[in-house]
Amino acid sequence: MKTEKFKNITIAYMRNIGEYGSKNKELMETFKDFLRINNLFNHEAVILGIALDNPKMVSADKLRYDVGLIIDENHTSSLVRRKIDDGTYAIFEVPHTMKGIQTFWESIPKLATYLSVDYEKPIIERYTIEKINNHLCEFCIPLK
Repeated sequence: MKTEKFKNITIAYMRNIGEYGSKNKELMETFKDFLRINNLFNHEAVILGIALDNPKMVSADKLRYDVGLIIDENHTSSLVRRKIDDGTYAIFEVPHTMKGIQTFWESIPKLATYLSVDYEKPIIERYTIEKINNHLCEFCIPLK
């Protein structure tokens, strides 16, 4: 684990509303196809996946999941934009497999006993081309 400060991050994104799972995976593939078509899927690309709602508190048909590309202020795109919450995040590198991701989500309560997690902000999945090529991703847990 390492920590990192997020400040002034903007993403251009697509959103899925509905049950988490296969539809989120489909959205990620659709998003990557969009990036490829628009020559944005390159070694500089940083993709974020953000589950915005807790499935224990929000009904499955209303769960929101965003997939976005970190952009600068000069970026033009047909996609909507939004800011990512500023703050300090604990960064964990995780195998980008169903088992690796599931194990990580299951371990969050244990990790939270050692970290001051800010539950008002969402946990963010982060993907770079290098990590994707090495079957890895990062989880960014917001801290108080």
